[in-house]
Amino acid sequence: MAVTEFKIEYSEVLAACENAVPVIIVAAGSSSRMGGINKMFVSISGIPVIARTLLCFERSRFVSEIVVVTKKESVADVLRLKDEYMISKLTVVTEGGNDRLSSVLNGLNALSDDTNGVMIHDGARPLVSDALIEKMAKASNKYDCAVCGIPLKDTIKQKGEFTKTLDRSSLVAVQTPQSVNFSKYKALLSKIEDKSLYTDDASVMESAGYNTEIIDGEESNIKITTPFDIKLAEILLKEEF
Repeated sequence: MAVTEFKIEYSEVLAACENAVPVIIVAAGSSSRMGGINKMFVSISGIPVIARTLLCFERSRFVSEIVVVTKKESVADVLRLKDEYMISKLTVVTEGGNDRLSSVLNGLNALSDDTNGVMIHDGARPLVSDALIEKMAKASNKYDCAVCGIPLKDTIKQKGEFTKTLDRSSLVAVQTPQSVNFSKYKALLSKIEDKSLYTDDASVMESAGYNTEIIDGEESNIKITTPFDIKLAEILLKEEF
């Protein structure tokens, strides 16, 4: 199926710094655990999830451009929110693919070939801070691949014929944004036939031998997956995390 793409004329409101990078916002998931409701448009304290996510990157001087990848039927809604919340850095809204990595590749194809580093972020993480965006933007210009993550608090067990307790001191829960070298990552994704085998962007880079730099993430950078997460996000906003 051909990618549906909408180019948007815009004027920059916030001056981007010299090492600002583009970000691809992936918002084409199924929202299967939200009871049939598209979580991107669920309200958190009066503002839709995807609008809050876009505003986080709109306000950062380390972001040069925003590309949104979403469902075909959601393109018009994203464009409406772009106008309603004055997201001037949103330049492209493009249709998602059959899986996450196919959607990411569609986003990469919307960027200029002379792009150096790029961030990739889940549309369902609307509380990402400006400080974390800055760290990951800088990482995208420094490393081939970088992820942000937080230490695990719970004991982690591996299921199987013989249950095994894993050493949590060596594990992190990975978040987004993830940062990659644009040309290297795009070349890798273009060659992979079954993109559903990979769970995130870093795993693709790692499969090709690239090292992943781990950056400290934030506990408040939660992913909206279930109705409970909506309630948690509203509490975090009230506490000004």
